[in-house]
Amino acid sequence: MSAFSENRPVAMSVAEIDMLRRVFEAICAEYQVPREGTRAEHLARFLMCKFRVSVSTERSLLAAARKTYPKQGTRRPRAKGG
Repeated sequence: MSAFSENRPVAMSVAEIDMLRRVFEAICAEYQVPREGTRAEHLARFLMCKFRVSVSTERSLLAAARKTYPKQGTRRPRAKGG
């Protein structure tokens, strides 16, 4: 059992919710992620997880998402030897 629960309630300010929404919308637009569906849900969970572990600025959340999500139609290069 994990010590970290994704379902644990988190108290957030209106400003924090707005920031997460802006980052979500920016990444959806930039990476052509539909606002609903599996990819959107994954993105939302990813952003919440990063936010909970201290990636708490808009700039840092955008950078983390851009590093993790390849643009549609591109694939991350595979590691050599595997």
